[in-house]
Amino acid sequence: MGLNSVMQTVARCLFVFLLVFALFSGLKSQPMPQVVPHFDLLLHFGAFALLMGLWVVGFARPLLGVAVLIAIGLGIELWQGLLLPARTADERDILANISGVFSGWLAMVVLRRSAWLRMG
Repeated sequence: MGLNSVMQTVARCLFVFLLVFALFSGLKSQPMPQVVPHFDLLLHFGAFALLMGLWVVGFARPLLGVAVLIAIGLGIELWQGLLLPARTADERDILANISGVFSGWLAMVVLRRSAWLRMG
């Protein structure tokens, strides 16, 4: 098993773990308490940026990852708005999710190019 294969496997496992955690947190009947104002937006952004970075490392098709993660983020917000009485869908959360996805993708592009330049 080569280094790339190990990295892909680790990234896939971490992706699944983080996705399950994000789904569990997002689909709970009660929202997480706010530590500081808008802290939830930082969590949305960070979780989706990390999920996208793990997708890029673990899976072969980044555009599919963008579509899947945006769909998951929208799905969580719709679920909250339609099926959880104590929760509401929030367009700022959706924007934070989408911003995180594209930021994670951009970060991986930059990291890969800088690593490629150092190697070449």
